[in-house]
Amino acid sequence: MRNDLAENLADENVERRLRAGIVTLFVALVLAVFFEQTGASSLARLSLFFPFFFSANSFFQGLYKTCGFAALSGCRQSEHGTERIADPVELRAVRERGRKQIALSAVAALTLTLTFVVTA
Repeated sequence: MRNDLAENLADENVERRLRAGIVTLFVALVLAVFFEQTGASSLARLSLFFPFFFSANSFFQGLYKTCGFAALSGCRQSEHGTERIADPVELRAVRERGRKQIALSAVAALTLTLTFVVTA
């Protein structure tokens, strides 16, 4: 199976996702430093999961050229907008890659979050 068969993002969307990942990672790290400086509770630090997930998800979308959530709904985001994926082979490949991309984002976000919770 060709690798590009499982892609569902146009190049301009890929660049946008990578930029969003950088910005969100910066926000998450600023929050982490704030929590450290203020002595925030472990429960408060768990909220870091959300910006870390958004950041990791954006990075992995850019790297894999696949939006996992659009993939699960059977769509691609092309330069002409959102469109349904009609080919069943392509749809299966995109959904598989989308599930992997979301899972990898969750694992990365959980790892980063727990690092900041445990070191509290």
